Order: sequence, then structure tokens, then C-alpha cells
Amino acid sequence: MIKIKQLTLNNVGPYQEQLFSFHVKKGHPDIHIFTGANGTGKTTILHSLASIFDNYSEPDEHKAYSGNNLHKRFYFFEEGISESDKIIDKSRKSNVDIVLGNTTKQIYKSLSLYGCKNCKNLHTETSILDYDHNKLDDYAYFDYLIDSYRRLSTGENTNNQKVSFAAFAYSGYRYIRSENLKMEDNQKFNPLRNALTFVKEPDNQFGLSAWIRSRYSKAAIEEIHGNKDIAEKYRKTLNNLIDSINELTDHEYCIKIETNPWQVGVFYQDKFLEFDILPDGLRSIMSWLGDLLMRLDEIAWEDKAIPVTEQNIILFLDEIEVHLHPTWQYKILPLVKRLFPNAQVFITTHSPFIINSIDNAKIYRLENNNGKSQLIETLMSETGFSISYVLKYILNAKNMFGIETVKNIERFNEIDAEIASENFSNENEFKGLVKKLAQEGDEVLTIISSKLFRLESITGKNYLNGSNN
Repeated sequence: MIKIKQLTLNNVGPYQEQLFSFHVKKGHPDIHIFTGANGTGKTTILHSLASIFDNYSEPDEHKAYSGNNLHKRFYFFEEGISESDKIIDKSRKSNVDIVLGNTTKQIYKSLSLYGCKNCKNLHTETSILDYDHNKLDDYAYFDYLIDSYRRLSTGENTNNQKVSFAAFAYSGYRYIRSENLKMEDNQKFNPLRNALTFVKEPDNQFGLSAWIRSRYSKAAIEEIHGNKDIAEKYRKTLNNLIDSINELTDHEYCIKIETNPWQVGVFYQDKFLEFDILPDGLRSIMSWLGDLLMRLDEIAWEDKAIPVTEQNIILFLDEIEVHLHPTWQYKILPLVKRLFPNAQVFITTHSPFIINSIDNAKIYRLENNNGKSQLIETLMSETGFSISYVLKYILNAKNMFGIETVKNIERFNEIDAEIASENFSNENEFKGLVKKLAQEGDEVLTIISSKLFRLESITGKNYLNGSNN
């Protein structure tokens, strides 16, 4: 299986030089969660990982595959592609280095992206690591897998060329839309084309509605002819989508296909809803999950005996919790793990509900100081983490209350220090703050009580109960 083992960023986005290792322990999920405040470079990491599979070998292909605009995150562009032209000083060089591994035969390949001044975009270099003359055939085949995959991603169709792995990128900001359905199938759809563009434009040739209609009608025809096994095969991936939406929404919403006239939508409380008017969270989930299942179903896999959801895939998911209620945020990552058990998943998030929804995923805590980001800690996720723990110690969200309450607590602390030093000039303001904060709930009351008890021992005044003699 193809897996990403390592990423190094040099002068790309907010990173001067940073290495990420993606090795996981046996039995742990191959899921990697990037957290950090806005501006720490989470999206830069995902775009770098995704773009290494794009075809940058020919300048003519650059325009078609600059949708993620990774080249705009590079600080330095080199004069040419020959060794003699390259800048040796790492402080004056921008590049993305990725190590890919073939886990079956322990072969590793290094791919590097760097900016080219000649075409104002990116080029790729490749090399084999741990070179062994006895494994030349294995190295050659590994090269073939990667290079042929990247070439396939640029064409109008794959001509049914077999693939053994695939990579996909999605953002939670993408929305599904309704489509006018035609009865004929369009065979020009390339499921690998634009698969690594995070915010995908709807495909004019083959959209999700058309795929659902196609699978539904083919299954019905085969069943009429008595071919139940073939009918079930056509339905399988479609059923995965339907079952996932049912699970996520507790069966409140269900995909529905109507045949007279042909239309695809969602059934909710006895009403048929087209995709355009679904709740934003459901539209977002169906947009990327439906698109992924459709593409997986359309790929000519090398081993057809393996279900499409169990193939070797790599997923890059950028803030898929956008628009989702916390109850859905809790469910989405476990759902992805169950639905795609062999996937390597890279995800960015600000959600504590995503982070503590699964055990033993790797969490990468990122921090930005003066415009420069770095990895400050790697730890494992635990479903036993409380939301307050995740907010405080992983997401570094120290303000646990509303803005007004936080301001009042800060002012309370200032006057508390004054009174402890026998400065009573702001005592009346302090009494008002105590009264306000005591009404904010048990958590706030617990925070201020210990300090009020200390003040009582110093001053003899009970500010909490109004006994100030």
C-alpha cells in the first residue's frame, strides 16, 4: 500500500523549516489531525501533501493544476531545473519534500516540489531512498505507480487504465447542488481529474446526481433481468452514501430517487428536498462524501475484488466540520474511519468534538510566533478527553467563557490583588463584580470562591455573602 511517511517544508507559507513524521504504531488508525490558531499553516500542510500527487512534470500542465495555488505560498523561486542553477543555501530555497512508502515491500520514494522562475509555477523532482540493487524491479514498479498516477490525473478520461491507489482532497466549504439529469451516461468523466482540488467546481460532464441516477437505473435493469448479484454491485457504493447519511442524521434525512421525472434529492419529514435547499451542514457533507464515493466507484481498480471503500486511498480533509452541529462533528471522523478502513487521513480542524471523537489518532499542535510557525507537540487523541480539556490544552483556547464574563473575571482578579494589599479604593466596584459573577453559574463561582475565601481570612470581610464587617 502507498502511504505518506514524511513531510518537510522549507520557506513555504509560515514555515521556515519543519519536518512532520507520519509513522503510526501498529493497530492505531492512520489518521493525522492538525490543530492550531488561524495563520499557523494548517491549510499549507494539506495543500503541500495533496499537490505532490499533481502532475508538474510539464509546464503546459501547470495551469490545469494550480487550483490550490500552492505556488503562491513559496517565498523563493529557482532560476532553472538543473543542479548547476539551483540555490544551495536552504535559507534562500523554497521546497516541499515528501517521502512516500510502499508498505508491502518497504520501498521509499522522495518527491520534491520547488518553484521555477521560468514558468512561475512548480516543478517536481523524484529520487529513490535506501537504494538496493537487488530491488531494481521493485523500485521501477514503484516509480511507475506514482508517475502513471500523476499523468492520469491530467487527462479527460483514464481509458480504464488500472490504478492501485488514489488521493482526494476536500474542504468543508464546498456545497452540493441540484442538476438537470439526462438519461444517457457520459463516459468521459475522469474520476482522478481535479480530485486534489479542495474546493471543486461541479463537473459539467458528470455530477453526483447523475451518478446516483446511473447506478440506480442500472441496478434496476439488472434486477429485472434476474442478475441480482450485478444489481447489488451497482447499488453497493450508493448504499454506502445512503447509510452514511442515515447514520449521521439519525435517519432524519434519506436520499431519494424519483423517476417520473428523473430527479435526485433528500426526503425529510414527508417532503422531497432538492440538494440546493438542504441545510448547510448536510449539503457540505454530501458534497464531499458523495463526490468521493462517486469517484471511487468510477475508478478502474487494479484489484476489483476489493470493495471500493477498502481500496488504498489518501484523504486530505480541510475543516470538514464547517456548518456541522456538534452532534454531527462527533460522528464524522469515526464514520470516515469505518467507511474507509484502509485510508490514510490528514485533517485540519478547530473542533474539540472532532479531536476527542476517536482514539489514537496523531494530533499535531501548531503554533505561530511573529509570523513563523512550528510544530510544538505531537500527541495521541483520546475519547476520554473532555471538551474543556481539549479546548484548554490542545486548542489553547484559554477563554472558557463569554467575552463579557472574561473581562469581569480579569477585572475581579486585578481588584482582588489590590484588596489583598489593603488597597480598598475600588472596593465598591469589586462588590458589584462579585454579585455579577456569582450569577454566571457554578464554574465561574468555583473560580472566584477560592480567592474570596482568601480575602475573608485577610480582611475579615465576606464579599460573597455580603458580610463586610
